[in-house]
Formats: sequence, structure tokens, C-alpha cells
Amino acid sequence: MADEDEDKSSKTEEPSERKLTKAREQGNVPKSREVNNFFVLLAILIAIVSTLHWAWMRLLNLFGGTFSELGFKRASNPSEIGASMMFMSQEMFFILAPTFVLLLVFAYFGGFVQNGFLWSFEPLKPKLSKISITKGFGRLFSIKSFAEFLKSLVKMVILGALIYFVLIIHMEEIILLTGKSVISMARTVEIILIRIILAVLAIAALLAIADFLFQKSQYIRDQRMSRKELKDEYKESEGDPHIKGRQKQIRLDRARARMMQEIPNADVVVTNPTHYAVALRYDKAKEQAPRIVAMGVDNIALRIREIANENDVPLYEDPPLARRLYADAELGEEIPLEMYEAVAKVVAFIYGIKKKAS
Repeated sequence: MADEDEDKSSKTEEPSERKLTKAREQGNVPKSREVNNFFVLLAILIAIVSTLHWAWMRLLNLFGGTFSELGFKRASNPSEIGASMMFMSQEMFFILAPTFVLLLVFAYFGGFVQNGFLWSFEPLKPKLSKISITKGFGRLFSIKSFAEFLKSLVKMVILGALIYFVLIIHMEEIILLTGKSVISMARTVEIILIRIILAVLAIAALLAIADFLFQKSQYIRDQRMSRKELKDEYKESEGDPHIKGRQKQIRLDRARARMMQEIPNADVVVTNPTHYAVALRYDKAKEQAPRIVAMGVDNIALRIREIANENDVPLYEDPPLARRLYADAELGEEIPLEMYEAVAKVVAFIYGIKKKAS
């Protein structure tokens, strides 16, 4: 128990979207029974308003006609009695079917309003923790269970008082029911029942809103994560930052090695002379402008100059041009159009060297 408390105390971070999505896929979502109760009551109210009068009339005709018919039957003819009972069962089914359909639809709608469309078989899978006697007793006698009991008790007292208050208002009508016809009695009972359900529905709506907000806040609190869980999730989804950094460094090293291999094929290296170095290659037959094959600053610039010297690639000192090329041009691409005029001197320098060499 101490370990569980310590584990909960370390979960101080809000749950990530990934954890909430995973919990939803497993059918673990915030649920309020009060919201479902509200929609069930609403379904009952709609059923009473729309079908109760029709159901009363059909029931009166059914029982009146069936029992009067059975009165003329001889008890020694069980087949006819059985047929009559079967007919009554079918009629009862058709009378009650609309109410049952409404209850099923509104019960599902109560869940849909809370969490949208949700389809998961995960909650139906058997889990040993659910049949653990120790954990079962723990849940039964937990503070949460006691709070639920108190909430149900308070709710029953409020609803009981509300129903009693409505009945008191209609007490005179209830007392006079015995002197009315069956149809008048049914109509009076229907009116009183509708008013009771409307009163209960108003309270149920307030309870549903309050309980849904409470259940959602509890759910978010239960889904909280520790810093370690957040880091582990990030590593799992995005990759270990150290590994990613290492992989990035490997890619940079490989790209740099390929760049250094291109320097012997360059025609000239424009230098700062110490901080910047940009190697250019120009094939007049294939390219419209010189192409950058290597570039770097400080230590990399030094290495570029060393390789250029080792392979007799001429160095051209032009600090402003070297800085512009490094800042505005792209490795492997031709120089930008706006630099053509500045690089023209370099091209002339290259051709002058080649002419002397020839």
C-alpha cells in the first residue's frame, strides 16, 4: 500500500494525448452513471407522454376481452386457455416493446454524449485483478466506495422528498381516484406520474452535469504520469534523444567525409583567409555557374585548405566573398545569381592559372 501511495504521489504531470488515446482504445474513459440515469428517465418520460394512453387502452381491451372470453371457456379445455395466454403474452410484448427500444437507445446515447462513439472489447477480457479477493475487498471498503454510498444515500433522500412533495400536492386527487372510472383513473395517474418524472428529471440533470465534471476530473487525475513515464513515452515515440543525437552526428560526419572527397576535384578555394573556406568547381560545358562542393569555418575551413594544398587546388583570398558564399549559398548547388559578378573575378583567376599551366 505504501508503494502504491508513493507511486501515486510521483504522478504529478498531466497525461499525454498518447496515453489518453491508448486508454480510450482499451475502453478506459470517464463515465458518469448519473448521465445514463438522466437519459433513462428522459426515455421513460417520452414513453409515458407518447405511448402510455395508447398502452392503457390496449391493456384494458386485452385483459377485459381475454378474461371475459376465458370465463365462457371450460376449465377442462387447457389448449384454448394456453392459446389465450400466448395471445396475451404477444400483446404485452407489442405494448412494452416501444418503451424497451427507447430505453436501449437513450441508454446508449448517454454513453455517446459523454465519450462519443466507442468500440472496444478490452473491458470484456478476463483479468485476474478483477477476481482478486484481496483487491475486491479493498474496492468494497475503500474511501471511494464509501463516498459513492453517501452520494447514493443523499440522492435517494432528495428524490424521496421530491416525490413526497409532488404526491402531497396531488393528495386530494389521489384520494378521489377510487370514485373515478378506470379511464379517468388512468388519466389522473398519468398526469401525476409525468409531473413526478419532470421534477426528478430536473434534479437528475443537475446531478448528471455535476457528476460528469467530477468523474472527468477524477479520470484525468488517475491518468496522471510521472516524469519518468513522460520521458519513457517520449523515447518510445520519438526515439532516445542521445541516440538521435548520435545518429545525427554520424550523418554529419558522413556528409563531411563526402564533402572532403570532392575538394581535390575543385577548381579553386575562396578563403577568408583563416576563418572561412568555400571550394568551387566550374564545368563550363555542363554548368551555367560555379558549383559549391565544400564549405566550412574554423577547423573545417583549415582542413579544406590543407586538402586543397595537398591536391594543388589554388586558394583565392577574398574575405567578403567567402563570408557571403558561406552565408547565402547552398552546398552542392550553383552559386546564386546575385553573386555572379563577384565570382566572375574568381573564374577569371581560375582561367588565368589554367592558361599559365598550359
